[in-house]
Amino acid sequence: MNLMSVDLYQSATDPEKFLALPAGTDPAELMGPMTFDRDYAHIKQYQEAFEFDPSETYAGVNAAKIAADILTVKWATYRREG
Repeated sequence: MNLMSVDLYQSATDPEKFLALPAGTDPAELMGPMTFDRDYAHIKQYQEAFEFDPSETYAGVNAAKIAADILTVKWATYRREG
């Protein structure tokens, strides 16, 4: 799979929870993540235009699932493990 440019946001209420969006997407325009988990109602930018490789391993997260979610629903939530 090709590299994806994503903006990463961190939950302000749970620092282990993150939101990944296609680069340049305004998180204020999304309702989905906050509907499923209130920890995503207050987020802060963690990294901008991160070149994400779905075939790599990132701090114990399922990179392939994150990529699939971004491609299908335009956002992905995940928890950083270990």
